[in-house]
Amino acid sequence: MTSYLPALLTTLLSLAPISVTAKIYKWTDENGQVHFSDKKIESVEQEVIKPRNHTSSWSRYDISVKTIDTNLSKQELNKIVADVNLVYEFYDRVLFFDFYKTVPVKILILKDEKAYYDYLRKQTGREPSRSYGKYLYKGNQIVVYIQKDRARTFRTIKHEVSHAITDTVTPYAQSWLNEGLAEQMETLSKVEGQLRITSHWENYKWVNPPLRHEKLMEIGTFIRLPNTKWRHEQRNGSAPLQAQAGQFIYFLLSKPTGKSFVIRLMHKLERGNRTHSYYLVDKDYIGGIKGLEIDWRNWLRGKIDKHITF
Repeated sequence: MTSYLPALLTTLLSLAPISVTAKIYKWTDENGQVHFSDKKIESVEQEVIKPRNHTSSWSRYDISVKTIDTNLSKQELNKIVADVNLVYEFYDRVLFFDFYKTVPVKILILKDEKAYYDYLRKQTGREPSRSYGKYLYKGNQIVVYIQKDRARTFRTIKHEVSHAITDTVTPYAQSWLNEGLAEQMETLSKVEGQLRITSHWENYKWVNPPLRHEKLMEIGTFIRLPNTKWRHEQRNGSAPLQAQAGQFIYFLLSKPTGKSFVIRLMHKLERGNRTHSYYLVDKDYIGGIKGLEIDWRNWLRGKIDKHITF
């Protein structure tokens, strides 16, 4: 059975437009944190942001869901809708992304693991690496399958939606940044109106036990790893590399200076800056690469926050 659900999702995922008559102010505090508000504050230097007046045919994203030989319950469909909204809200509220172009996403849900790998072989022409889901840049398609743990299927969709956003809006982002952010989206939730990410237990298992600390790739080497090398490592099933990316981004987002750095880095990439992230880190992170390495190692040796609220 094949099922298409684009019209319903497009309706449910529509966002209310920002009033073009309201003034929006932007400023950066002493900690490097970027703020947005509709109120003028005389004590700080603010920049007036003029929202783009898009035509009614423009939307932040164009998303549809297709299932083959499997069915989704109404509750599961509603969860996909809510989860996708959360991912976009994170990029909007936490990373301050300006969605200046539509992010088209087509979600394909297959019945099982065999159907999933058969489909990837057909689409890519090669033997796929081990995975729970895949974002295919060509065609803006997210491919997943119904896992025995069905909840993991929906966490995987959130992961791949993050890739769709990053690849569309910041196509020059390096794999460690792209993958690290996607790992956070798997645990993203909303609690009492606030966005929350939770420590990813699988990444923690691979990275945080003390005996593993000294085996981790040094951060300077890690962030200089070319995307081609990263993809090669992933095809060889290098779970520690992906786990380190996830824990590294979790570490950055847990600290005001780290979060501010991630925001600055993503915005430079959004504007088309092709400078290698290694040099952006050395310039924009307090203490440069050496300072970042020290902070990372100290964080690994300390008590890891169970969750981070934004």
